[in-house]
Amino acid sequence: MKKMLIINGSPRADGVSAELINQVKPHFAACQIKQYDTYKMSPSPCTDCRFCEYHDGCLNSDLDIFFQDFEQADYIVFFTPVYNNFFPAPLKAIIDRFQRYYSARFKRGANPPIEKHKRVGVVIVSGSNSRQSADYMVSTLKQAFTVLNGEISARYYIPDTDSGKYTFNLTELEKFIHFLKG
Repeated sequence: MKKMLIINGSPRADGVSAELINQVKPHFAACQIKQYDTYKMSPSPCTDCRFCEYHDGCLNSDLDIFFQDFEQADYIVFFTPVYNNFFPAPLKAIIDRFQRYYSARFKRGANPPIEKHKRVGVVIVSGSNSRQSADYMVSTLKQAFTVLNGEISARYYIPDTDSGKYTFNLTELEKFIHFLKG
């Protein structure tokens, strides 16, 4: 059975990201799905302690279970709002903690540092029309996943959510799901 890891970067349990998660999940009913809500996780930031340069993992154990699920996933899907032109702080902290894999690859020679290849999807919602920020966020993840043995295979951007006039483009959502599945 394939495994999907959903990473929700939004603090709102009833926000647009949560609504999209609920729309995407049924399309992956044949998968084992685990969801992590970054605000509930309250991840510690990377402190550049350099533990991961010499050891597998991270000195801080708060994300150990998350990283086990991350490594085992076939699909990784990020659902996130844009905050100040980038990822919200808890999601950014998790991305920074990917340092453990960069150190494994570039300091300890593990190539790839994660065995299982991943198909990655990114859903970004924005209160305004912030496509440039969304493009930068996707580029950041593309760069990260070149080391993390994954590829961004699908993306979906929804602007103007603060206006209350946004609509989900079902065709775009279907394309997102199609490309994510491969």
